[in-house]
Amino acid sequence: MDDEIGVKFPLEGRIYGEVSGWLTVIGILIAIVGVIIGIAGNSIFDYQSTVNDLLSGLNEEKIWEKDTYMHTVLHGYWFLSILHTGDGIAMFGIATVVYGGIVGMICLLASMFRSREVLFYKKGLYTILATVILSVMLLLAWEASLH
Repeated sequence: MDDEIGVKFPLEGRIYGEVSGWLTVIGILIAIVGVIIGIAGNSIFDYQSTVNDLLSGLNEEKIWEKDTYMHTVLHGYWFLSILHTGDGIAMFGIATVVYGGIVGMICLLASMFRSREVLFYKKGLYTILATVILSVMLLLAWEASLH
């Protein structure tokens, strides 16, 4: 049998894939645990009322005000103040998944700057594209923290 040469993936892609992939898996597991805790009764929502209000056509602001124990619409990183509830843990897991992509992009850019060959691949368009994607991700994360 002939020795086959396998595809050798670039180090930068492997770094991004490993970092963002593992943070995604960890975030999903955290979110699943949070959902289980929330369903077991440790939740900020009255789920029965929430489902009824969704089916009756209420908008999200009214549902937040009516069905949570805080009786207000929450913005920004609201889940950090309620990490003792299932909903807070679930949202923390979702945030971990989202920020896994950002951390992966930062690691990707850091590894790209180690290699001139990769840095200037296709006249630097790969680097520019990665920088633009990271900038948009950071801008959206910053915007989310303000609201």
